[in-house]
Amino acid sequence: MRPRPRPRPSSSGPVTAGDGPIDSGPIDAGEMPQFSSGEQPPPFETEAVELSLVLQEALEHNLDLRTNAIDVAINEANIMAAIGAYDVFVSASLTGSFQKLPQRGSAFTISTGARSLGGSVGFNRRLETGGTIDLTMSATRELRDQPISFFNPAAGSIVLATYTARPTLTLTHPLLKGAGLKVNRADIDRARLAKTQTEAQQMITAQNVVRDIVVAYWELLYAQRDLENKRRSLELAQEQLTRTQAEVAAGRRSPIDGRSLEQTLAQRENDLLLAENNLLDRSLTLRTLMGQDLASQDVLGLSPATDPQALKPRAIDHKAEIELAMKANPQIRQLQLAIASRRIDEYVAANQRLVQLDVRASFSPQGRSIDSTPNADTGDPGEKGSWGKAFRNFFNDDISNGLLADFQVDGSINLTWDVQNRTPKANHQRALLELHKAEANLSAMRQNISGQVIRLSSNLRNAGKRMEVTASSVELAEENLKAETARYSVGRSTSYDVMFRMDELELAMANSLRAQIDYLQSLTELQLLTGELLPSYGLEVVSQRRAFETSKRK
Repeated sequence: MRPRPRPRPSSSGPVTAGDGPIDSGPIDAGEMPQFSSGEQPPPFETEAVELSLVLQEALEHNLDLRTNAIDVAINEANIMAAIGAYDVFVSASLTGSFQKLPQRGSAFTISTGARSLGGSVGFNRRLETGGTIDLTMSATRELRDQPISFFNPAAGSIVLATYTARPTLTLTHPLLKGAGLKVNRADIDRARLAKTQTEAQQMITAQNVVRDIVVAYWELLYAQRDLENKRRSLELAQEQLTRTQAEVAAGRRSPIDGRSLEQTLAQRENDLLLAENNLLDRSLTLRTLMGQDLASQDVLGLSPATDPQALKPRAIDHKAEIELAMKANPQIRQLQLAIASRRIDEYVAANQRLVQLDVRASFSPQGRSIDSTPNADTGDPGEKGSWGKAFRNFFNDDISNGLLADFQVDGSINLTWDVQNRTPKANHQRALLELHKAEANLSAMRQNISGQVIRLSSNLRNAGKRMEVTASSVELAEENLKAETARYSVGRSTSYDVMFRMDELELAMANSLRAQIDYLQSLTELQLLTGELLPSYGLEVVSQRRAFETSKRK
């Protein structure tokens, strides 16, 4: 098995679960702790990056998050469009006509011509309960050529002016099918749920991006320390080879010891080259996740500047973590919203199975003013009509005859009955099945997330325990190496035994670092499930929305 590198010790030394308060967050230290032997730079140029800056840059340039932000804006527009169905609409018209009807033959002539000019303005609005209301005000002025005598066309004609003002209020409303607030606001509710679902998807995308970045960052840290440990191991082997060669030259050691060490040294040089390549590969992976263009980068290597100092395993209660995940996990939230949307569909589909029964009523008062002709027999001088008189004529002079002088009331009830009703029944059945399917998906997701939380809680406990055990293993391996080196210096051990102790130390250091990295990665996965990942790094998805709005204004 390939040996693994040693974790870089913090100034306070290894910390176990029983020491001090729990602390599981990374600390931006600026510089990594130094080995006593001194660090050497990798063979390629690198730049130091802190985890917080890496995360911020990734969220700002991630294309999936920008797409999610646009989806949220689209759904906001859909909400406005759905609410717009209940806007007030204004309608207006202007009409005119000209008619000429000269007498033909012996027919009675009521009118020999007419000219009219009128207009109307109306307001209509759809009601949230399902009906519509319409108010229209029309006004018309008509000039009619009326014969003085119906029996004597030669007597000529007079022009009568008619002024008509007519407001009309019309209400149309369903009584069964299509009636009710819940049915008629279904499109608005669906649009709002769709927006919330998109925001949940945006949260899922952001958490996945952060998870990938954090995992890649810790793997980069692992690769860097692996390189440092490989270099340290090579230096120790070189020192041992120098001592052995000196003792071989003095005749105190066999030349076989020197050749054995040379072979080991060659293997460790090969391991060092592999570690350098691994560090470059991890750097490129992290840059790719950050959304950087590799072709335009002069510096390819990265050096982590955030160190999980004083890493302390925290106590894990998987039941509490499961409860938190059930409340905060965005995937569960998405499925809950999908169920809410399916319930709206089911309610609307059930309503569509009802009989179509609509009522329509209209009320239209009218005010008219018509010219009156002079009458020589009675001495009546006649009177010209006007708009003022037309509006006054809305009401009776004698209120005992009623308030309104001229009005019309209309009403109707219309019934449409689908006798077999197969299409609405099928649509309702499909909506019910889709609702049951969404509920089953939610149950499956809860079961899956509960299992993941339990496994990750177990992994965290195991990793925390491994951190304690491997820390002790490192200390023991260091003591064994010192003792073996001392025995070698007095001729009671061989170079093979010393190298064996070096390999033990390298493996112990590798296992200790792997335990730390595994703990950090399992913690990241658990925070992803419980919805704590973004808050733990001080990030919020709303910044993506603001960034999109800013770019849209530009």
